[in-house]
Amino acid sequence: MAKTSWADEVDENEFPSPEVISNPDGSRTLIEYRLNEDGKKVKSTRRIKNKVVQEHVNRAVAERKKWAKFGAERGAAPGPNISTTTVGEVILLRLSQYAAQQKQQEIEAQQQKEQEKSLAAKSSRILCRNCRGEHFTARCPYKDTLVPLEEITGASSANAEPGASQAEGDKGANSYVPPHMRAGAKAVDSMHERRDENPTIRITNLSENTQDDDVKQLCRPFGPIARAYVAIDRMTQLCKGFAFVSFYDHDSATEAIAKLNGHGFDHLILNVEWANSGGK
Repeated sequence: MAKTSWADEVDENEFPSPEVISNPDGSRTLIEYRLNEDGKKVKSTRRIKNKVVQEHVNRAVAERKKWAKFGAERGAAPGPNISTTTVGEVILLRLSQYAAQQKQQEIEAQQQKEQEKSLAAKSSRILCRNCRGEHFTARCPYKDTLVPLEEITGASSANAEPGASQAEGDKGANSYVPPHMRAGAKAVDSMHERRDENPTIRITNLSENTQDDDVKQLCRPFGPIARAYVAIDRMTQLCKGFAFVSFYDHDSATEAIAKLNGHGFDHLILNVEWANSGGK
C-alpha cells in the first residue's frame, strides 16, 4: 500500500494547527501549514532559538510588559506567544531626498564662503616699506640694513609732473591736457622721437612676480614717469628680471639711479643703470 501524503489527508479548507517542538539545545522547531503563491499546500518548518539581549527601554514600557495577560492568554508567561500573536515586521526609516539635497546645498554654500575668504586674503597684499616684500615692515629681514623707501626718496612737490598746476586748474572743467601739450613740455613729432628724448633707466634683478604697477610705484617718488615697461616671458607670463623706466626729467632719472641702485626690493637687491651706454 502506497504511503499517502499529509496533504491528501487534510481537508482542502482546513489546515493543521501549528506545532511547536522543544529541542535539547534550548531551541524550538515551529511547523506551519499554508498555501504558496501557486495555490498549493506547503509545509513550513522553522527552527527558533531565543537569545537574551539587554536593552534600555522607557520605564513605563518596562512596567507595561509585566501586566497580567487576559482572555485566551490568561496565565501565560510574559512576552508574545508565536502561536497566538503575530509580530509586526521591522519598518526601516527612509529619509526624504530633500533632506540630503538641503545638506548638500549647505556644504556647497560653506565651500563658496571659504573660497571668497581665500580670494579676499590674496587680493589684500601686505607690502613692506623697506624692501616691498609681502610681509610686515617690523618683520623685514633687511630692517637693520635698509632705509624705508619713503625716506630715501625725499619726494617733494618740486618733482610734480610738468603742467600739474595747469591740470589741477582744468580739473573743474573735466578736461584732459596731454603731456606734450602741457606748459613747459617739448613738442615732439612722433611717439618714437618722444621715447628717444626721454631719459630711460634700466632696472635688473627683479623678481618674477614684478608687474608694471610695482615698477611705477617704485620710481614715482623721484619724478613723473613717461613710460614703464617690464619684460614678460610669453610662455610663463612672468617677469624676465628686468624693466625700463622713462622719466620726463633728466634729474629725476639721475636721482632714481642714485637711490635705487643697491636698494632691496621684494627680497632682492636691485641694479639700476642708464638704458644706453652714454646716458643722458
